[in-house]
Amino acid sequence: MVMTRFSRARSTLHRGLAALFCVLSLAAPAFGDDAGVDAGAPSVPVPSDPRVAEVRSFLDGSLDVAVDPRTLFDVPLDDESAIQIESVRIRALLEAVDVPAPPDAGPPRRPARPVASATAPDASIQGDIAALDPSLWQARVALDRARLDFYALPHERREALLQAQADRREAAKPRETEEQRRAREAEAERQRALEAARAARSEAERLVSEELARLISVQGEVAKATARFRDTRASLAPRRDAVLGWQRRVRDAKAGSPADADATYDALRRALKASRDDLDHALDDLTSTPSEVPALGADPLIEIAADIPTDQVRERRAVIDREIKKARVDERSLREDRASGLLDEVDTLNRERLGLLPDLSPEKRAAITGFTSQGADQARSESRQLLLIVRYHRHIAGEWLRSIRGGGPAGISGWQAAAVLVPWFFLVYAFAWGRRRTPKLLALVEERVAHADRSERRVTPGAAHRVLSFLSRVHGSMEWLLFFGATMWLLPAVAKGLLEVQLVASIVGWTLAGAMVVDVINAVAAGSATTAPAEKDGGRLRLRSLRLVGRVVVVFVLVFVLSARLVGEGTVYSWVLSTRWPAGLAVFLILVRWWRARVFERVERIRKKSPVQAWMLANRVGWKSFLAAMIAAVHLFLFGAVKVVRNWLAGFNLARRADAYLFKRELDRLATGKSGSETVALRSEAFESLTPDSMGDTWIKCPIEERLARLHARVKARRGGILAIVGSRGLGKSSILRSLAEQEPATITISCLDGGSAESIRAGVFPHEKAAADASPSTTPPPLVLLDDVQGIIRPIIGGLATFDEVLALARAHGSSSLWVFAIDAVLWPFIQRARDARPLFDEVIVLEPWAEEQIGDLLTQRSAQAGVAPTFEDLLDKLPPSADEVDRQDALKAKHEGYVRMLWDHVGGNPGTALEVWRSSLVEDAEGSVRVRPLQVPDPAELERLPDSALFILRAVLQLAPASAADVALATRLTHNQIVDAFRFGEAHGYLVETARGVRITWRWFRPIVRHLERRHLLVNP
Repeated sequence: MVMTRFSRARSTLHRGLAALFCVLSLAAPAFGDDAGVDAGAPSVPVPSDPRVAEVRSFLDGSLDVAVDPRTLFDVPLDDESAIQIESVRIRALLEAVDVPAPPDAGPPRRPARPVASATAPDASIQGDIAALDPSLWQARVALDRARLDFYALPHERREALLQAQADRREAAKPRETEEQRRAREAEAERQRALEAARAARSEAERLVSEELARLISVQGEVAKATARFRDTRASLAPRRDAVLGWQRRVRDAKAGSPADADATYDALRRALKASRDDLDHALDDLTSTPSEVPALGADPLIEIAADIPTDQVRERRAVIDREIKKARVDERSLREDRASGLLDEVDTLNRERLGLLPDLSPEKRAAITGFTSQGADQARSESRQLLLIVRYHRHIAGEWLRSIRGGGPAGISGWQAAAVLVPWFFLVYAFAWGRRRTPKLLALVEERVAHADRSERRVTPGAAHRVLSFLSRVHGSMEWLLFFGATMWLLPAVAKGLLEVQLVASIVGWTLAGAMVVDVINAVAAGSATTAPAEKDGGRLRLRSLRLVGRVVVVFVLVFVLSARLVGEGTVYSWVLSTRWPAGLAVFLILVRWWRARVFERVERIRKKSPVQAWMLANRVGWKSFLAAMIAAVHLFLFGAVKVVRNWLAGFNLARRADAYLFKRELDRLATGKSGSETVALRSEAFESLTPDSMGDTWIKCPIEERLARLHARVKARRGGILAIVGSRGLGKSSILRSLAEQEPATITISCLDGGSAESIRAGVFPHEKAAADASPSTTPPPLVLLDDVQGIIRPIIGGLATFDEVLALARAHGSSSLWVFAIDAVLWPFIQRARDARPLFDEVIVLEPWAEEQIGDLLTQRSAQAGVAPTFEDLLDKLPPSADEVDRQDALKAKHEGYVRMLWDHVGGNPGTALEVWRSSLVEDAEGSVRVRPLQVPDPAELERLPDSALFILRAVLQLAPASAADVALATRLTHNQIVDAFRFGEAHGYLVETARGVRITWRWFRPIVRHLERRHLLVNP
């Protein structure tokens, strides 16, 4: 209650002082020196103000009952404080202007309280009063004096007067009708509305003045805040200079002693701690501290009357609003610049601190990076810096996201967002669609491929089956990795530059890559495992173990990467690096616990156990079981790793050739240490069955299997053309032609060794034509024409390609409707290329490649079975240990078989014909009729070194013309007939050459040595 009265008194005082200033400003001209009125001039008649008389009547108790006394005063009569303030105001006004009371002023006033500051009116005020209308001024003064007389009465007296007037009004009220009452109430309502209108206008003007004063104050506060921002920004430059000083000090410390480095490190660490504190405060200001710029506030003039002038206030409000927005932008920019600068300062100082670590004393460095109190304190500091970096970049990421939502110059436009989001939505849809359907699709394709393998009666899964099985195990992680890579590719450059995106990309990328590696290792380890329950359980346990190892590795890698990137390779990095071995030991112990039962099962499967393995099995239970399981696990892992590495190295030709060389050296050692047993040559039937000139009954997969399948499809599709199959002697050109002929019953196969003219070949292609001339281009040829041993119609002399050109022209004339295949020996292919390189001769040239080791082994096995021999490698075995049994003996024989095939493959260079020749030459029979394998029986190539050059030229001509006659060799070499005949005789005597019905050719036994010797002498070039 007291506070309410005090508030009312204060508001009344404010209104009184305002009225006083208004009266003084209006009355000032009346008291001027130049008012033109003498002091002794006759007084101006005072106009009669009805309110003066009404106030006097109210004091006398004779006021008309129709008048409400409250309407005669400017202050509420129930507010004592307002009455007192109004009384003081009027008395001060009257004393200040020293206005005498008029004769009819009523009862004498109380003596005025002396004024210490002035005893007479100011001259300027007198002049202002003189300029007023005297009658109006005197009326106003008379009204104030009458009101002052009422205000000067005691409170009880005023209350009595008011109550008496109220009683008189109530008693004088006439009885009124209902219409009169309604009229009276309407009139009273109208009067109240008029009073409210007058009060509202004055209140509106007051609100306008107060709002203008408040806006001026707000503008001043905004100016002060802007000045503070400017000073704060200016203070950022010295901090950068201080950082440069620290860098120079660190360089000096590195060049000094370890003691200087230690002292500099401590000082730098204190400075870094202060910078981190400042960064912490700056981040608080950036994220949670309210703005220092004052708010403009709500506009109180929104509902003000339209006739009240507010243009000046509204213009100033608009100006201040722009200044506030600009100041807040400056404040935001300052806070962000301060936080960014402090972050750079912390990064720089921390980098200098880490750069100082190698130059510290060993004791200091060990204390900082080790598990000590100093190390713990340093780790806390680095963790705090990590949190500060995360806080800063979380704010940056939030601002970036808000800029995306808001667009604008700092954000991303809607079109840019659509360019990223629309493809990403399609990518998500494709990823979800593929995740649901890929397993079923792979299973369906794998089942079809498996059915194809079963149709071909494969013992092991084919390449396509293995690839599909591998994809079925890794497609999940592969899809996630591809989806993540595509998502990162779609991100705009501004998003990729954010540290948060980079950190998330590192975490997700390493996680997905680890999962991919785990799945790949699991798929490779699984291979073509069966689907037995035990294998399934082992596969699940293997995958579980790989995932454990992968997760631990990924966690360590991520900690290393993130700590090195954010806080450098400091104490935290050193701590994590120190825990890698304990973590690895813990993982190893967990894996041993998981695999203990299976490890013992696999050790138990070993047929012949070593003493260590027997000890492992003897301690499968008890307190030694865990130690035994650990040793067994390491033992199996090492042996398995050696096996995997050996198999991996075996996939390289260089390693396989090295193994073949070592195997040959071992056989040579065995041959010198053993006495020869009684053996005879292989029986002639088997020997002739193994000759390279004969073909086997079973088709052996060759290196051009895929291209051969395309040729079969081309034959079935009846597509014509001219093809060439180029290969060395023994690589299977004739076998390939036979395979093609089996696909088409109407095939014409012609050997060019039988007839060396174009007419004979034409007659063979068109056997029903009466004359060669009748074979016009309109004649329909067969769908497939196979020409074997085309080198028989080629002579390496001038004009030696005439017959070949005629046959080629015949094929070209009918190549649109039939497929012509030319089988050409490799020794003549370079000659054809050099002579006809100006134009393409063939639509496609298939150059036969050497066979693989497995294919050579399959060939030897198939041809040996066809010949009815089962060779044994008993003579190649080392002496077995006394404890060896039959299983060990069979394993040793199997190893010798594999090594011998590899040695033979390396010796012949992958040529199957030469391999058959060497193989049959190395077989002998013992007295019991068993076929035994001897070390390679090959001729000594040193004999060729003693031959003259003319003999080498003759050998090359025989290779190119095979079979060759003396006349053909004479044309090719320009040697005399006697020289050639002598060379033929010498070659037949030493086994180089053999005489056939068609001519002389090089024997299979000497084919490879002669070819290698001619190549080394640069007399022969392979295609």
